[in-house]
Amino acid sequence: MDYLGSRNYIHRDLAARNVLVENERTVKIGDFGLTKSIKDNEGYYTVKDENDSPVFWYAPECLTHCKFYLASDVWSFGVTMYELITYCDSSKSPMTLFLGMIGRTQGQMTIIRLVKVLSEGKRLPRPEGCPEHVYELMRRCWENMPERRITFKRLVEELTAMQQQQQPQNDL
Repeated sequence: MDYLGSRNYIHRDLAARNVLVENERTVKIGDFGLTKSIKDNEGYYTVKDENDSPVFWYAPECLTHCKFYLASDVWSFGVTMYELITYCDSSKSPMTLFLGMIGRTQGQMTIIRLVKVLSEGKRLPRPEGCPEHVYELMRRCWENMPERRITFKRLVEELTAMQQQQQPQNDL
């Protein structure tokens, strides 16, 4: 995702369903159907049609202004981390949990209610067994203002550091 962002591409549909696992150390991002190139001078993409969107993975600015930034993909990355940590258990899916917060709705009312709970600061809860520092990293992806969110570059640094701390130390 850091690479895509460095090339001025916004994925717009980052979710576990679009992450392909090649092996233990390599994953690939798939389904580029919603991907858009952004202009250097604008820094965001504006949706111009009414196609269905994965709203429960979207940042507030996507829902309210139909604007997608690199920081919007960071938000979706946090939701994707949540999915991976819960092993994509459908009873703990972002859609299931957010619908539990907003109630059953359809169409635009879903977006209106979702925006309301997000503006109140409500976020996905810490998954059972998830270390606090990992959940805090997800929360940094879910900052309300795009400019306050952690960047993919910083996410790479912090996740790499976490991974290195988990590896057994060889006594030489």
